[in-house]
Amino acid sequence: MRRLLERIFGLPLSAEGRASAYETMVGHRSPEETVEFLRSGAAHNTEKSGALLGAQGIFVVVDIFAIDHGWPRSAVLVSLLLLVAGSLVVMTNLRSTLGAYHHPGALPGGDPSPAIFRMVLGRHLRFNIALYLSFLSIMLLGLASFGAS
Repeated sequence: MRRLLERIFGLPLSAEGRASAYETMVGHRSPEETVEFLRSGAAHNTEKSGALLGAQGIFVVVDIFAIDHGWPRSAVLVSLLLLVAGSLVVMTNLRSTLGAYHHPGALPGGDPSPAIFRMVLGRHLRFNIALYLSFLSIMLLGLASFGAS
């Protein structure tokens, strides 16, 4: 089951898997290069999250249009709730990245890269959850369109 979830969410769920992924990503980079590499990953997740949030906003408008035009109300409302849930999840990825520097391992002279890596993994997981919720919402909206009057 864990392997299936790892494939679905695209990240290692076990402590050993995360440690291996961290070592692979860090490779032979210097501490400064590692921090910059991981920060760029966090920035990329933030950018993708913002784009997904924009797309979700468009589909909220489509859901409202569907309700106004007599599409099956229950399906459209569930679609809307899935979009709102996905939006709330993905909005957490738009928070500041400074939390990784407040980690105990990131004290002056400490290496913040493990904390940044954990932040990137968390953002990746939340992005994928929001993406799947959005996909389900759009599929439900599509199905509801067949029942439109």
